[in-house]
Amino acid sequence: MKGGESIFINKNSDTGILMLHGFTSTPAQFKELADFFAQKGFNVSAPLVAGHGTCPEDLIKSCPEDWKKSIRLAYSKLKRKSKKIFIIGNSFGANLGFWLIKESNNEPAGIITFGAPIYLRYQWFLKLRFYTYGRFKQYYRKPVRIYKTDYTDMEDEVTYPVIPMKSFGEFLNFISHETKPNLLKIKVPALIGHANVDPVVHPKSAAYIYGHLGSPFKKIFWFDSHRHTAVNGKDRKVLFERAYEFIKEVAGQ
Repeated sequence: MKGGESIFINKNSDTGILMLHGFTSTPAQFKELADFFAQKGFNVSAPLVAGHGTCPEDLIKSCPEDWKKSIRLAYSKLKRKSKKIFIIGNSFGANLGFWLIKESNNEPAGIITFGAPIYLRYQWFLKLRFYTYGRFKQYYRKPVRIYKTDYTDMEDEVTYPVIPMKSFGEFLNFISHETKPNLLKIKVPALIGHANVDPVVHPKSAAYIYGHLGSPFKKIFWFDSHRHTAVNGKDRKVLFERAYEFIKEVAGQ
């Protein structure tokens, strides 16, 4: 998919920012944020997660182990250039970030999340469709009301218009078996950002993460938005500055 390539910017800094994109999306959602942090003098990496950025059939062929391998390799590459690494995860990228922190024994300096999913909007209905509709259909087309507001502006977002049902099941299982049971093991500083009117991920996800994280230094940041992918929304500069302030605060501890 044109515009969905990985991003890597080397500023010869001791600090690197690893940006992990959401489910069915690409690093394109981080283009402005990557430039923002590069201008601040940080090394930046926004890898393309396996199965993404090509065609939905490739997502079907991939599995969570492939997703994990993608971010583990990106982390290792960035670590060769940076002594200290902060993770920024958008949507499901945050779940992958939590896994990476647990896997690396809390080595990263901190994590910032935007719209991390624990509970989806209308989750009971989506699960019902998955266990019924998913038996007969290979793909689930994203709802028009969400797709129009969050996905179709291709200047902002390069993403799949459909979700493979197999991959959606793996997404749900990852949250249930990788994210929720292991939040207590996360000890690094965390900033949990969430839109107050997120149309995709229920805001109670942020409260759940905050309540279950093992980190002694954690904050919730609520921002006014009707978009799920707020990192390229109209108020994105507010998010950029809040993330930057958090990194400066943690780095100065």
